[in-house]
Amino acid sequence: MATAATAYGERRFGAAYTVRIVLALIVVGVLIGLWSGQTKAGDASHPALLWISVGLVAVFAALWIVLGKTVLIINDAGVRRESFLGQQELTWSQIAETRYCVVPVNLYAHFGLIGALVAMSSKSGRAQLTLQLISREGKKLKVTSAFQKADEAIGIILSRILPPMVQDTKTRVQRGETVAFGPIGLSATAVTWKKNSIPLLQITKAELVRSNLQIKQSGKWLAAVNLRSDKLPNVLVFLEVLETLAPQVKSTGVDPLARVRL
Repeated sequence: MATAATAYGERRFGAAYTVRIVLALIVVGVLIGLWSGQTKAGDASHPALLWISVGLVAVFAALWIVLGKTVLIINDAGVRRESFLGQQELTWSQIAETRYCVVPVNLYAHFGLIGALVAMSSKSGRAQLTLQLISREGKKLKVTSAFQKADEAIGIILSRILPPMVQDTKTRVQRGETVAFGPIGLSATAVTWKKNSIPLLQITKAELVRSNLQIKQSGKWLAAVNLRSDKLPNVLVFLEVLETLAPQVKSTGVDPLARVRL
């Protein structure tokens, strides 16, 4: 039965303005650099420079329009991404794997006040979110902060696909299996990593710290596991199941940023 989290009809998420604003800053910078070299109004290169400037502005205007046509559509059937290059689509039943990563972004340091305004335009403005959806046949669809309200879009997707993945993993673990998440294994008693086996009772913390998954073990100063989160298939499923097996590990739900310590 559909819940309030999944019965959403159709949601559309247009392209974010971040990339277009950065392009605008680059074009303005290039134009200022070109024209600042013109010390004489009657310079012979002035007409050519004018045409170059017009060409740059025309290219920027075309890119602005093209980027604005990119849209992410989430509906009861699945996820679709449309752009000037065509469209990609995955139904919910096709999605077998996710790759998830959050990279902190300090736009203010790079673009001053304009960067700060861009960062404040959405909850996820302070981080670059990437959720890649992969089908059993290897077909991929990527959702990133290039879309407006990317954190909300990713939250909707996760609320739809995580519950069955989590339940399937729990069932396998209860049967005595060690479920592989890339280089990490999870069983009812331990997490295996490289040649190490970390008893669940010794795990004090498991979290996404910026772009990395970190697992802390009691008595150890350094993290027992520390690797980039998108190196693990279904890292969020891993965390969800680990939290049920090791209740001392705090649960944070499926909010895309709630799990990440920036």
